[in-house]
Amino acid sequence: MDLENSKKYTHLLSPMYVGKAQVEYKNRVFVAPCAHLLGCDANGILNFANIDLFEGFAKGGFASVCLNYEIPRNGGHPRSLYIGEENIAFADMHILQRIVHAYRTRTSIEIYHAGCCMTPGEGRELISASDMLYNGQQVRAMNEDDMEKIAQMYIDAAVQAKRAGFDAITLHYGHGWLMNNFLSPLSNHRNDEYGGVLENRCRFPLMVLKRIRQEVGDELLIEIRLNGSDKTEGGITPEDSAEQVMLFQDYADMIHMTCGTRLDATSRPKMHPTHFIKPAHNADASELAKKKGAKIPIGVVGAIHTADLAEQLLAEEKADYILMARQAFVDPQWVNKVKENRTEDIRPCLRCDYCLDGGRRGSLTKEVNLKADATFNSECSVNPLMAQGYMKKFINGSGKKKKLLVIGGGIAGMQAALTAHEHGHEVILCEKTDKLGGQALLSDGMWFKKEMKALHEYFAVQIAKSGIQLLMNTAVTPEMVEQFAPDAVFVAIGAEQVVPKIKGIEQKHVLMSWDVFGKEEQLQKNLVIIGGGLVGCELAIHLAGMGKNITLVEMGHYMAPTAEISERMSLLEQLDANKIACITDACCKEITNQGVIAEVEGRPQLLEAEQVIISVGTKALSAERDAFQGCAFEVVNIGDCLKASTIRNAVTTAYDAAITL
Repeated sequence: MDLENSKKYTHLLSPMYVGKAQVEYKNRVFVAPCAHLLGCDANGILNFANIDLFEGFAKGGFASVCLNYEIPRNGGHPRSLYIGEENIAFADMHILQRIVHAYRTRTSIEIYHAGCCMTPGEGRELISASDMLYNGQQVRAMNEDDMEKIAQMYIDAAVQAKRAGFDAITLHYGHGWLMNNFLSPLSNHRNDEYGGVLENRCRFPLMVLKRIRQEVGDELLIEIRLNGSDKTEGGITPEDSAEQVMLFQDYADMIHMTCGTRLDATSRPKMHPTHFIKPAHNADASELAKKKGAKIPIGVVGAIHTADLAEQLLAEEKADYILMARQAFVDPQWVNKVKENRTEDIRPCLRCDYCLDGGRRGSLTKEVNLKADATFNSECSVNPLMAQGYMKKFINGSGKKKKLLVIGGGIAGMQAALTAHEHGHEVILCEKTDKLGGQALLSDGMWFKKEMKALHEYFAVQIAKSGIQLLMNTAVTPEMVEQFAPDAVFVAIGAEQVVPKIKGIEQKHVLMSWDVFGKEEQLQKNLVIIGGGLVGCELAIHLAGMGKNITLVEMGHYMAPTAEISERMSLLEQLDANKIACITDACCKEITNQGVIAEVEGRPQLLEAEQVIISVGTKALSAERDAFQGCAFEVVNIGDCLKASTIRNAVTTAYDAAITL
């Protein structure tokens, strides 16, 4: 450990003592409640993939880890964890406890009932504080008999958690689940003692908390996950949340602040904050709770991914501890790297939310639900070992040391070079320009793409520290390959922009989207962007933020149709906030000096513009790529030159090629 760095992050790396027993947490960085699909088998029994995941967090230095537990099982998500009496399932948890506790890391399990968000199924009725419709389904208001049954379910779960060896339980009172249904005026419209004023809305959640405390005593710590805000008009505010803390704190040992509700999909990008959301956006709620007079530790979660920001929040007494989930998945060694003064070695999370939404949720909707045809193929854009990718740990490759030539220093090329180097191969990386990063460099000037900039800078730093032979300003041709005498060649030369066949596209006032970046100040005021995909939407938001008047035209029925729901909700919100004129179902017929003639609802319409920007996608540099075939014993195409796609595709194809070399 770097002793000087421990002084730099005095608050972050200091221990915290919690509860009447003053249980020690070795630092102030917790892994927020999380799980992945491989975490248990079809019967809900913990497996070694999950044990390995949580050991990774513990080994990486985190003070606490937290699993998820739904009551009833599979209430909110399919294939959820089971720690009940049947087959003494809870006993398997002791395997997890012994491994995680060996690192002096604490364990918790989050308990929640899905309430109105319950997935339909046998024995799973949609219930809530009040009668309502949720995603088109009728939800029944709970009566006091229901409350007694639900309270007992919580008590039973807490008892099982104690038997399973957990140090703490985390009661999920946020995000639109059952307890939040009572706490929030968005869903609680009762006129009895369980509704109305804040104290009444807290009555049932407080009853459950008190009964759990009475049953488990003080040995088992109780944490509450509480909405600092519903991030929806008419919902819980930070002021409400602070009052709730005052009511709960006599029976809880710590509370952390989150936000958002499943009742409104537009709040999902705040619940799991995308790259459009300000980091630490829940800190106003945690700070207010502390100022209100909280007597127990108050934590905060939500896009707190840098050590400097985390330290600042603690030093300024805006929180007592920090939680992170996505960043922990991306780099489980986060805490250790901070302690060792290696923050430049932390692989950054892009906050794209693909890990949460990809393979599960529909995006062309304002309802938060699981798709009927969900694949449940869960991936991370920058960590290829997440979820089902965990099994790649067992790929051994050929076992032979090889000389590898990587052509192209974009994300795919850098990932492949680093992974191959880590596996003992001799690597030469060639980049035709004077800077590593490829297409990722284009978005450096966008205020909402700081994470992307951090990612390509991370890769460049790792390349520099690795000792990999790096040749800049080197445009490799097929004829040059022989001089390197490689055993294998990875082709990572990227993609090119698609130029649509539109009359007038050759005119000087027509620009391709890549050509705009870095030259924004040279643009005219009134612009039409053709192409409402992800890049077109981001470019429109970027330019509108610089004072341009933007009309965004999309041939299809939806803007950003391939984006996942959280990111898409953010994009739509930003398009609206920046007053961007969005036109869908429009076919661009011609570009003139006055603008774009598009067919909208069967009629031609002139969309006036001083300049027109084309953003209709990219395609692999297939001819240039294929020219390298036969240049070495093994030639593998990776990244966009294999298929023009996403950062996730670049990272995954590169990693896979390297580990199987």
